[in-house]
Amino acid sequence: MDAFNVKKISYAYKNGKKAADEVSFSVKKGESLTIIGTNGSGKSTLLYLLNGLLTPESGDIEIFGRNITGNFPPELRQRISLLFQNPHAQLFLLSVWDELCLGPLQLGLEKNEIQKRTEELLGLLNIKHLRDRGPWDLSGGEMRKVAFGTCLSVNPDVLLLDEPTTGLDPRSQVEFVDLINELRRAGKTIVTATHDLGIIEDISDRTMVIGEDHRLLTEGNPWDVMEDTDMLLRANLIHRHVHRHCWYAHEHSHFGTHGHEHIQVENKQPQVESQAIKEAIIAMTELDKLKKLLEYWSEHNEEHAKTYLEWAEKAAASGDKELSAVLKEIAENTKKMDGLFEKAKKAVRK
Repeated sequence: MDAFNVKKISYAYKNGKKAADEVSFSVKKGESLTIIGTNGSGKSTLLYLLNGLLTPESGDIEIFGRNITGNFPPELRQRISLLFQNPHAQLFLLSVWDELCLGPLQLGLEKNEIQKRTEELLGLLNIKHLRDRGPWDLSGGEMRKVAFGTCLSVNPDVLLLDEPTTGLDPRSQVEFVDLINELRRAGKTIVTATHDLGIIEDISDRTMVIGEDHRLLTEGNPWDVMEDTDMLLRANLIHRHVHRHCWYAHEHSHFGTHGHEHIQVENKQPQVESQAIKEAIIAMTELDKLKKLLEYWSEHNEEHAKTYLEWAEKAAASGDKELSAVLKEIAENTKKMDGLFEKAKKAVRK
């Protein structure tokens, strides 16, 4: 049975802004689906529609075989939990402990069961040290963990996650990915809306892409989606950015906030208006160009080292300790090259 079966739903806000335009998709029970799209494409709105916070203007939504369009059954509130993009919208009590107890209290659980469940959540999320703190006294990442804990506190069948890794440091991101995968193994149905392309392959069984026109652009396994660079460019999820250094240009695509990944490197004489600069470029020897390339490449060395370290953490989170160790070694060796690059920059400036 499908957890969700969405048929040509459309929705626009009162100000006339379109958020979903005849979007159709399904989510199998126990599946982990990621919805990716640029800001404003309608990802959050789709989650609100799935959670009954909004009603589609047209189309139908079935949840566990029941048509809920215009009539969201109260019993589904226990089965479906939504993590809001902004945790401020989810936290309002006097302490973290109170926040995690609220859901079980609403379910009418016994006091001992509530205490046990809350203690387990504090341990699971590694936030035992926050139990007596007020939500207003937490960092953004801590608030997100607590908000996620409130979702888990009712032990739902379905989790709807809106940008779950926003504001998290790299270590917390890895912990969050680990937790999502643990929930997948437990049979939870998970729908994650994100534009963080760095986590897609780690948490997804399937990925769907929403275009800037609020329509479904494509869907498929996450590896194929991430390989379709042209489609990602059309969806504005990556951008082709050309660095120009007067004499040299290279073009690559930036993937979200996760460093950059080269798709094309091309030496070429740039289009410059100044005849003097053109003549200077033509007059440069191959050695001069090599020195310039080395100087500019050194500027990205630290960025590359950080990227390798992030990959190592993700490999470890996925259980591949050998690959993680190799990537850490690459990161360490890349970082060690800083000194050599400094020497190189001094040499080329002589």
